[in-house]
Order: sequence, then structure tokens, then C-alpha cells
Amino acid sequence: MRAVANTEARVKEIVRKDGIGRRRDYIGSPGTVDNSPQAFLVERPYAGARINPHFHDVDQFQVVVKGDGNIGKKEVKPVTFQYADAFTPYGPIVARDDGISFFTLRNVASGGHFVMPGSKHLMACRAGRNIAGVFEVGARPMKPGEVAREPLMGPQDDGVDAIGLRLGAGAEAEGPASNGGGQYILVCGGTLLQDGREMGADSLIRVEAGEPAPRFRAGTAGADVLVMQFCRPSDRPGSDPSKLNRAAYVDRHDIPKAE
Repeated sequence: MRAVANTEARVKEIVRKDGIGRRRDYIGSPGTVDNSPQAFLVERPYAGARINPHFHDVDQFQVVVKGDGNIGKKEVKPVTFQYADAFTPYGPIVARDDGISFFTLRNVASGGHFVMPGSKHLMACRAGRNIAGVFEVGARPMKPGEVAREPLMGPQDDGVDAIGLRLGAGAEAEGPASNGGGQYILVCGGTLLQDGREMGADSLIRVEAGEPAPRFRAGTAGADVLVMQFCRPSDRPGSDPSKLNRAAYVDRHDIPKAE
């Protein structure tokens, strides 16, 4: 298990044509191809920020934690999560007046950013699942020591899952077993006391497949925690890191709009 507090992420300022944003790297680094987990927070704190429709070659979760807007036709706000199978196009991501910030969480580093529709010929299979849901922070007042679990996704045969945990002040709980392809655990509100540290909102925990379930202890303000689990490896393209064969990161941001 690896825990990264919100204050420990590496920050990089990114200047774009439409505004100045930031990327906060928690685990791994975007644009790097390897078979290790990858987690980062994209911050576009300006109106009208846009990311064109695209897909990746690996499964991923994305979680909107600030601002609002749309991912495709779906309206998103804090805390909206989206799970997408590898080679499943989504977007565009478009921010409203307050911009948008979202986590990108991957079981293994992506091998590229493939803008659509011009990259359709690079899809290794038909588009798969695109599942979204909302975990509303503070929606349920919790008594000290109280714990509640909320299923946020319908059952998936391969282990993909999303669960909300609500902990009252000082509450202790065990997380769900890591019986899929690994988990990310995001502190969405309040604080967790983990490894002698205070983990505030936007802190992240990575649990590998088969690792013991983590124990949580909430701080004095309680905690709202989102648990996201990836699938068990299968023959579906992009789902099994051991079967990925990528020589370099492929960046297809520059595809002409006419394609």
C-alpha cells in the first residue's frame, strides 16, 4: 500500500492556448510508458477549458473534484467519477465558469493520448464500458464512530467497482478487499489518519491486487472516502499489464480537426 498526501504531490505548471493550468503528479508521470500505476490531478482553473474527445490504451478512472462542466453529454461536478475501459473514447471535457479539476487514475501507465475521430484506426477493439456516478461529500451526517458504505456502481463480473465510505469523527473501518486488479482510494472530504500523517481532501492511497485491505481511521471532522477498483486481468485489450507491448508514448493531440 502506498499513501500520498495532497501536500506531497509534485506540481507542474502547464501553459496552454486557452489558459494556465497545473498537473499534480501523485504516482508515476504522464507521458512515461511503463507497467507501473499512474495517478495525477489535472487542474484547469479557468472558464471554457476543453480537452477534445480521445481514448487511452489502458483502463482508467477519472474523478472530478473541483469545478464543473461536461464529459461528453454528461454533466459533472464534485465528486463525479467515470470509469472507462481501454480503447473507449470519451469527451470532450469542457469546463464552465469556474474551470475543472479531475484525477486520472490508472492501474498501469497509458501508452498514449489518441484524439478522436482521427485515431479510430488505432483502436485495438470496440469501445467498452463507460460508467459514471456521483459521490456527494457531506450528503449524510455521520455520528462519531459511525461508518456507512455506499455501493456506487452496478456489479461487474471482472471486479471493477466503486464504493463510497463515510466515517464519523474518530471512526475506524476496514476497506474492501482488493480482489480485482488494484485499487485507488481518494479522500474526498474530511481527513484520514494514515501512517502517522493527516490525509486531507485530495489525498490518495494505492492498494495493489491481493494486498491486505487497508484500515482507515477518520480525523475529528470525519471522512468521506471513494474506493475505486480495477478489473482482474483478462483477454480484453488493455486490461492485462503483462500483455502490453509499447515502445514509446504516442501523442496524437495534433490531429487536424478535419480528420
